[in-house]
Amino acid sequence: MTSRRTFLAGLAVGSAAVGVGRPGIPSDPAAETALREARRQAVQRRRRVIFNNDGDDIWAAGTETRERFLATRHVPLLGTQVDSIHYCTTQSFNLFTHQTEVAEVFAARSGRFADNHLEKHLSRGTDGLRMSSEFAHEHGLESIWTLRMNDIHDAWTPEFLPQWKRADPTRTMSTQTEAKDFQDRRRLWSLVDYEHPDVVPRLLEIVEEVLVNYTVDGVELDFLRAPCYFRTTYAGQAATEHQTAILTQLVRAIRKLVLRESRRQERPLLLLARVPVSLELGSRVGIDTAGWLRESLIDVLTVGGGYLTFDLPIQPLVELAHERGVPVYPCLSQSGLLYRPPRGSSTRQPPAAWFGAAARLWEDGADGIYTFNLFPGPGTADDRAFARQILQTIGSPELLSERTIMYAISDAGWWMPSHYWAKDVVDVRGALPLRLVAGEYNRTSLYVSDDLRGAGFDVTAELRVDFAGLPAGSAPEILFGSANFGPTDGGQQVGQIRRYVCPVPVQSIRQGANRVMVKTSVEGARLAGAELWIHR
Repeated sequence: MTSRRTFLAGLAVGSAAVGVGRPGIPSDPAAETALREARRQAVQRRRRVIFNNDGDDIWAAGTETRERFLATRHVPLLGTQVDSIHYCTTQSFNLFTHQTEVAEVFAARSGRFADNHLEKHLSRGTDGLRMSSEFAHEHGLESIWTLRMNDIHDAWTPEFLPQWKRADPTRTMSTQTEAKDFQDRRRLWSLVDYEHPDVVPRLLEIVEEVLVNYTVDGVELDFLRAPCYFRTTYAGQAATEHQTAILTQLVRAIRKLVLRESRRQERPLLLLARVPVSLELGSRVGIDTAGWLRESLIDVLTVGGGYLTFDLPIQPLVELAHERGVPVYPCLSQSGLLYRPPRGSSTRQPPAAWFGAAARLWEDGADGIYTFNLFPGPGTADDRAFARQILQTIGSPELLSERTIMYAISDAGWWMPSHYWAKDVVDVRGALPLRLVAGEYNRTSLYVSDDLRGAGFDVTAELRVDFAGLPAGSAPEILFGSANFGPTDGGQQVGQIRRYVCPVPVQSIRQGANRVMVKTSVEGARLAGAELWIHR
């Protein structure tokens, strides 16, 4: 096994530029030209929907054989619009569910992991990543290995804590004992510090091993799981220039590995990165997306955590990436498409909500949709049907225009501030709830992607407006676009909110931002939700 020091020295010297490989990889101008063209085609391939599989299917009940493993989450993707499968093997930093001699293999079989079948699969010469990649290629799909750059599930799941972290606690930001006194990002004590001298070399070895040993089509660097890499940002401060340079140098080094293996294997391997939706949010944690694009370090961008669902400002980043020929795939996550308190008890929103969110992203220039935590299994037949309905639709703007669809104002402002593992790279200032000033019209807006000017009589619409702190018998005034519903009686109590439903004339709905204005005489009331349903 090459030592970390020798490996890094060789990487720095032997792969200094595109077309310069390590000894044993001869340079052939004609081959280089062909490989560049193959890479261009691979970058621009069709990806209507990217399906992120977080890899916990390897320790799900009933996945002890290849057939049953694939039947859980892979086979249900056939017949949908999924063109690319991103398979994650990270359980925490240095602990994986793929075969590795560099890091550690997650083999726990106790408690909730009693059905972990990884060792059984490894004894047959396979694992989740290998089976996923083989399945994808058998069916003409892209296979990408997703590497979570600083996963912190081990902060609260002891089985995920690798020996590598236990051996040297200075590799992590803090300790579990110290972290228990905090209720912010500092609770994530198991984050590794990328300024520690052991972290970057270990990560590079892990990446190299997978690129050499697996027939994936590329690697995705998931910088959003979790977006904290330095003690500065762990303490709530912005990353320094030096720290930003550390992440940029890491991406450069991984890029060189990807290009080296592309030449050796004579096929284009891609480098993808999942980054915050804006340059400013990324810069705060040390992610220089604009610089990476300028240096052509990244082939494909996946964007956002999917928490801010209906109001994701992707256009500036899409335009910047497209100038460099880099496609962009914004994320929709089940985590962001739940009705959470006070509007529900973490119950999933209907497919129509996914359709509305996807339609907005397509209009803003997305090259496809990236899904997260949307799984057809393990679960019930209803769970599978739910996921498949979404995966069969969101990859086509044309199909979306034919479906019943829901547009909404994001309400992540209720619960996102408590998601301290992600909130540093999500701007929820425009999300509901909106605190209402009693006796005044309070204004916000709801975005609609559909052009309904030619809609027929079979198309109808209704506005559902949710208030918190509004007692029974209230009659708030509600306006939507050019439609003034005046005092609205008959609200219905739904959980902790009071909901008012208003039929909306389709001709009053404009493509783009539609104003929403509400007025109530109740002190302390809040606008908790606003949904526009277009029924077809």
